[in-house]
Amino acid sequence: MNRDSDSKRSTIKDIAKITGFSIATVSRVINNKGIFYGKDTYDKVISAARSLNYYPDAIARGLKTKRTYNIAFLVPKTSEFYSEIFIGIQDVASVSGYSVAMYSSKFDANQEKRNINVILSNRLDGIIIATSLLEPKNFDIISMSKVPVVTIEKFLKDPFVPSITIKNREISKKAVEYLISIGHRKIGFISEPLNIGKVESRLRGYKDALADAGINYDDFVVFIDECLAEEIFDNCYNYVKNIFSKKIDLTAIFASTDIIAVSAIKALNDLCYKVPDDISIIGFDGLEITKYTSPSLTTVIQPRYEMGREAMSLLLKIINGEKFENIDLKAKIEIRQSTAPVKEQN
Repeated sequence: MNRDSDSKRSTIKDIAKITGFSIATVSRVINNKGIFYGKDTYDKVISAARSLNYYPDAIARGLKTKRTYNIAFLVPKTSEFYSEIFIGIQDVASVSGYSVAMYSSKFDANQEKRNINVILSNRLDGIIIATSLLEPKNFDIISMSKVPVVTIEKFLKDPFVPSITIKNREISKKAVEYLISIGHRKIGFISEPLNIGKVESRLRGYKDALADAGINYDDFVVFIDECLAEEIFDNCYNYVKNIFSKKIDLTAIFASTDIIAVSAIKALNDLCYKVPDDISIIGFDGLEITKYTSPSLTTVIQPRYEMGREAMSLLLKIINGEKFENIDLKAKIEIRQSTAPVKEQN
């Protein structure tokens, strides 16, 4: 066995050879130069790069380009939701020779500032931000540094910071319209505070659906609380259990997150409500756990992996001085067992 040949680093030439594309085309794809090639070419080159375990020589490239080839991903917490976005970011980043580090603020503004200081002191090449809790003064620090930035969900008014987002208001309206279509008119809304993510847009979608159906909006069945912000199962469970221990007259719930919705199923079952016979529930996010609850949860599925891929591709365009624009991705409603037609009142 020739140890040297086994350990030989794959090159762009190797990728060109097995794909049949020119070295120039492969180089453009690998370096995310989004010109002169289509999606099929991109997919074929990326697939070949992965099969060859190709990765660029970051040290050599860094000396030549004056870049660190390191990217930061800022989140409010570590969770399944952000982890899947991270995988999408990493898959695009690794092929282009970038490493990605995740920084969690744990809902602490001071920790967030420390994270930003570490990122800037290490001269990272770009930042992807997936937390709307970013303190304005902390973003000012990033902005002054001129480091390229992409956000996941548009929560900054800076026109020079592009975002990857879904149409939260539109898909939330569709979710509530689905409940209305199967006979529900007493529909509650349960949510974390409106300043988190795009929760306010989800509430607006809820209101839009009610208005279009001629159902009066009622503050009494809209529950928004700070204790739900960190999406801790126990907090969400106790909050929902407290609400329904007071015999709230609802036949359906639209929850702003899956964690709230999953906790609600458990809380309602413990209060002897049957889901969905007595009350239907829709969540939002599409977390893996929602397939395995009893009953399985109807939910709005966000394309989390695609969010990560598109965010990193967009960031690379900025780094490379190319034109960029905001990107809207499509969410979808997955109908499962936690929703059913409203039972007729005796």
